[in-house]
Amino acid sequence: MTSSATAIEIGVPKPHEAQQRVLDSPARFNVVACGRRWGKSRLALIKSALYLSQKQPVAYFSPTYKNISEFWRDATNLFRPALVNVHKNENRFELQGGGSLEMWSLDNPTAIRGRKYALALIDEAAHVGDLEAAWNNVIRPTLTDLRGRADFYSTPNGHNYFHQLFLRGSDADYPDWAAFHEPTAANPILDPDEIEAARMDLPQDVFQQEYLARFRTSGSSVFRNLPACLNAPPTNPEEHTKHSIVAGIDWGQQNDFTVISIGCKTCRVEVELDRFNQIGWSFQRDRIETALRKWNAQDCLVEMNSIGSPNFEALQAAGLYVRPFHTTAQSKPPLIQSLALCLEREEFQFLDIPEATRELEAYRSTQNKETGRFSFGAPPGMHDDTVIARGLMYQQLTTGAGVWL
Repeated sequence: MTSSATAIEIGVPKPHEAQQRVLDSPARFNVVACGRRWGKSRLALIKSALYLSQKQPVAYFSPTYKNISEFWRDATNLFRPALVNVHKNENRFELQGGGSLEMWSLDNPTAIRGRKYALALIDEAAHVGDLEAAWNNVIRPTLTDLRGRADFYSTPNGHNYFHQLFLRGSDADYPDWAAFHEPTAANPILDPDEIEAARMDLPQDVFQQEYLARFRTSGSSVFRNLPACLNAPPTNPEEHTKHSIVAGIDWGQQNDFTVISIGCKTCRVEVELDRFNQIGWSFQRDRIETALRKWNAQDCLVEMNSIGSPNFEALQAAGLYVRPFHTTAQSKPPLIQSLALCLEREEFQFLDIPEATRELEAYRSTQNKETGRFSFGAPPGMHDDTVIARGLMYQQLTTGAGVWL
């Protein structure tokens, strides 16, 4: 790296292959779930060097001031030949010719307001006390002036907001975002025998989180045991001749999706899941009718809402076997709980479709402190359309007619 017009050379560490994949990402926002000792802080140093060499302002964020000290030491050692205006008390320095690096603790993020950056690096993001508020209210606005980019690096810590951002990075509906899953073993300098020793010593769920970078289920997660229940094989209608076929439909509103889930009661498998939006209602109904007739569905449970009612009537007028489901605070919990119990007991196999799996993983329950009642839904910014459609299908499968016609 050449830091300035004076051509001062900085010996930037060479990234390993997994780090290079993140550096090569064209996405504006990258979320990296990585195992311990994978090299997330080293990657933050390398990426900051790329922006500093272009005389850009960079910010490094960490959960607490204590976490900053090691990064400050490594950064000042790396950039020492080109440092000017070093402010240790402010955790800030500039390079000759331009470019600055500021380090901030997120235990009091309000102090960051008013800054502007070309790059924000959030280290140990899953361990930030309120990452959602820090990102939405403080960090994201600092990137507006320069249309800056951001990276989130962390070992997982349950299904918190970092997990939501990881799911966003895996969702094609968010083209500015990308997600990376990097286990500890992706760091080539680590001894594989040491990783194996940790696997033998640690509880399985701890090893999976800390070394395999897998998100452990949190207490508020509704659906568990997902890997065991996402093994429905691709099939065709001929393989289900004279079987009992049912369906569930959730109509999308505004930016939501319309989803139809079709299942075979005889085989206990989901045979089709279709998810779509941004098309006219007439075309949506035609698409749904085609799917129902293709599989010869004998019963279909349809969510009723402001847009569901006229669509339901249109499907009914077309001669399809549809039944209404009115979603209320009383009717929704049993629907969701039945689907959750089905997954825990491995009573049904669903298709492994990434978008639908992410919705199941992210789905949450929240208890009202005053009434004690639980409500269910997707986290802010995420969808739950496939969850509802599958819940409706499964309810119809367990309580509907289910007779071959």
